[in-house]
Amino acid sequence: MSILDNFLLNLPLPLLDHWGYLILFLSALIEALPVIGGFFPGHIIVIFSGFLVYLGIFRLDAAISVAFAGAVVGDLLSYMIGRRFGQDFIMRYGKYFFLHQERYEKTKKLVQEHAGKALIIGRFSPFIRALAAFIAGSSGVKFSRFFFFTLLGGAAWASSSVLVGYVFGQSFEAAAKYFGRFVLLAIISIILISIVYRFLNKRRHIFARYHIFYLALHGLMIYLFSKMLEDYLDQESTYRFDLWLADHLQAIWRPGLSKIMILISDIFSPEVLFCLAVAAAIYFFLKRKRYAAGLFFLSATGSLISGMICKILVNRPRPVGGLVLETGSSFPSLHAAMAMTFFVLLWLFFLTKIPSGWLRRSLVFVDLILIIAVGFSRIYLKVHWFSDVVAGYALGLFWLTLLILIFRIVAQLVKSRQNKNSP
Repeated sequence: MSILDNFLLNLPLPLLDHWGYLILFLSALIEALPVIGGFFPGHIIVIFSGFLVYLGIFRLDAAISVAFAGAVVGDLLSYMIGRRFGQDFIMRYGKYFFLHQERYEKTKKLVQEHAGKALIIGRFSPFIRALAAFIAGSSGVKFSRFFFFTLLGGAAWASSSVLVGYVFGQSFEAAAKYFGRFVLLAIISIILISIVYRFLNKRRHIFARYHIFYLALHGLMIYLFSKMLEDYLDQESTYRFDLWLADHLQAIWRPGLSKIMILISDIFSPEVLFCLAVAAAIYFFLKRKRYAAGLFFLSATGSLISGMICKILVNRPRPVGGLVLETGSSFPSLHAAMAMTFFVLLWLFFLTKIPSGWLRRSLVFVDLILIIAVGFSRIYLKVHWFSDVVAGYALGLFWLTLLILIFRIVAQLVKSRQNKNSP
């Protein structure tokens, strides 16, 4: 049984029996609300409830019934909002969610001409699902007719979505025997990220050549982190190397070198690097460079918080007989994650400010040496396993590449929209 199963199955029963179904109900409800429904990941949560059914956490009949009730209530609320506020509601708030007039008019025409098709088949399209009931209300579709199709569409959507999650659970279990659960999750995540990027590029033409580099690096970090975790849980190759390396570290221990490693570990601790990242964020914010400020703050915060959560979930013991006393879980190394995040950001933002070529190369070299030194110090001091450090590096670079992609794509979308609206 994996750590994911252990975490889910050991949640307090009141949380699963009450809050779990309540979250499922609210997610299905919000999915049907105008404007926000097209952007809220409620459908994903409904599908995930089917996976929880497979794990034995939810009951199949209860999950389908709750999702169906949420979908119907959401449609009723959306219908009443449409009856009460009409098209002015979309005109006023739709622009904040990139809901263009053209998309609204297409959905409106579909509902007016084919109300049944829009409310049943349209349930499986995120934008139509979030607008169909609203437009039915604003267009004066009879309530009895609307309610009949809503019941049919809600039943079809809820049952099929939950069953998709259930079937996915069965397929996932079978495939995990060959790939490993976390590696398989990594592969699925990489595929989903590629699909989302392709979708955005098709709609908004956001492609830039450097995006491929960041996407590839981002996918590699997801795989690397998952591989380290999988090897530890299943005690495979990297885990065995961890044990071998820990047993032979004493051969390179020297008093002078130990003092240097302790100094590096203390100077570049996660707390110190986080404070430096926040200071850099404040500096760039005062200089009106919000992109740099946001990148420093969010990447450091994301690395720190996600690393702490992973420590709690994985709960891996530290090596025995370290040169310094450390408490808490071992996987992943927060030192490595924060070092990767902070020093790569320094390189990204200050490299272009240095005119001399040899100085730029020196900065890259120093950055690389510091990143390696921080990770090596944790292994040398025997307070982290080798795979902890590799996973920490992967986690830090994962957050950094993710945020760079998001920031630059959003900037391109905003610029494209401004150019479109300019006379």
